[in-house]
Amino acid sequence: MYFRGAWAGLSIEQSERLESVIGARARAEGAGGSARYYAGLFTIAMGLVGLWPAIPYVMPYAASCLAMAYATWTAYRNFRRATELRFAPLVRRTPLEALPPVTIVSVALCLIGTAAFATLPQFRIVAVLVVVSMTVLVAIAWRIAVAPAVLFGTDPQVEYAVDKRVRFCRATGLIAMACAPPTVFAALAWAQLPSLSGLLELMLLLVIAGFAATTVVSLNPLREGIALA
Repeated sequence: MYFRGAWAGLSIEQSERLESVIGARARAEGAGGSARYYAGLFTIAMGLVGLWPAIPYVMPYAASCLAMAYATWTAYRNFRRATELRFAPLVRRTPLEALPPVTIVSVALCLIGTAAFATLPQFRIVAVLVVVSMTVLVAIAWRIAVAPAVLFGTDPQVEYAVDKRVRFCRATGLIAMACAPPTVFAALAWAQLPSLSGLLELMLLLVIAGFAATTVVSLNPLREGIALA
């Protein structure tokens, strides 16, 4: 899905090279495992739990966020195995290529906003769970940003171009996913307590802004082609 617009302007020969490298990359990483399916079932179950009036609906949502973070961690382990089958690229890499400064600022806004809601006793435990799930996703995004390039040595130019896009999309996509729980949590908290103070309303706006910024950044390369010689 990271390469839907990548074939624009490529020759038949270049398209075949790109398709071959993407296929090799997919085979190297393997399947995502069953954790994502269990996480989905758990989320559905938590949705049913949320219908019970005695339980604040922010609680099952926070539990679902933890399940999502765990499923993402299991998928990351497959990525780590793939990085063991590589050649070292002869170019200098920086994590900021995969995680632009705007994503780092956005994460900070979401963390600050969630911490502000933790000052309310009824939301304290939920806020901690949301921060934990967010931290796991941010940590995975950072590990992907600094991981060695997955190169097989068959077509280094295309392999590096593919690795660069996959790395950027995955890292920024995870950051956007990490900012989603604080956004939904802050919105749910605001719905439960519409008479929040002006400061907490500002925190809600900051969290929404952080999530929106990371989403725009993560989707940007999906509209662009890929340059091959």
